[in-house]
Amino acid sequence: MKFSLISLVLIFSLNSYAQTTVTPEDLKAVIGEWTGSITYLDYQSNEPFTKPADLIVEPVKNENTLVLNYIYPDEPKANSTDRIRITQNGTLLNKDIITLRKELADGQTQIQTEREGKDDNKDALIRQTYIMGQDQFLMRKEVQFEASEDWIKRSEFSYQRKN
Repeated sequence: MKFSLISLVLIFSLNSYAQTTVTPEDLKAVIGEWTGSITYLDYQSNEPFTKPADLIVEPVKNENTLVLNYIYPDEPKANSTDRIRITQNGTLLNKDIITLRKELADGQTQIQTEREGKDDNKDALIRQTYIMGQDQFLMRKEVQFEASEDWIKRSEFSYQRKN
């Protein structure tokens, strides 16, 4: 049986982080209205691009799920909705393996997930990092392409709570 390097890393991650869990309480900190920006790597120019982005995070009946309403003031046609959803046992976030949950010194919570996937039509290990607090909400996507040891920051949403 052949395993790719990414598969082996994921298997290791599953074994190493099997006890890492997230609770609905972790998610509650980000309910509300946010203002900020998204910075993403444009693969054609290989340059980062930043634009304003607002966010409204709403709870739903299922306490394990939040609805994310993305609002782009300069590009309303790009507005979209997404969800953050944890499994009942708290080991998966949006179907990705939770590899880290850490309380930061400033009271925020850092959650990290990893999964195999594709980015720019290439096999990659995809890592999502969430930093959740009362005043800051950050979501970062990084990719590590197969046969590479380097991580590339693909996108980052950075928000401050609206007053």
